[in-house]
Amino acid sequence: MSKILNLAGKWKYNEDYGYGLANGELHLSQEGNKVQGRIIFTDNLHNEEAFMIQEFVEGVIIDNKIIIDAVEWDIIHSEKEIIYELDSWNGDIVSEELIQGKSMDDQGIEGRFEFKKMI
Repeated sequence: MSKILNLAGKWKYNEDYGYGLANGELHLSQEGNKVQGRIIFTDNLHNEEAFMIQEFVEGVIIDNKIIIDAVEWDIIHSEKEIIYELDSWNGDIVSEELIQGKSMDDQGIEGRFEFKKMI
């Protein structure tokens, strides 16, 4: 049986999804192989006004992988009305300080992300 890594804490979040870039923070708590928390980020769409959003997330650690799904979202700041699609992150746990992988939203838009542990 492999040891479950401790991924609880604050993570710096960066993502490139083709239509723009997202940057922010992921806050995770962990109980066994289950994680939950929230991700707060600024979404910078190409040629559009940036907006800030938070998503509440739940996930599971399986061996050296993590799957995180957003279950709810709130707009923190936006100059215009937006409709947002929930995101999912499927990552490889490189170490207890680095997770890298693919993201996908409910529209099927894929991206590449990185979480770097801050605390």
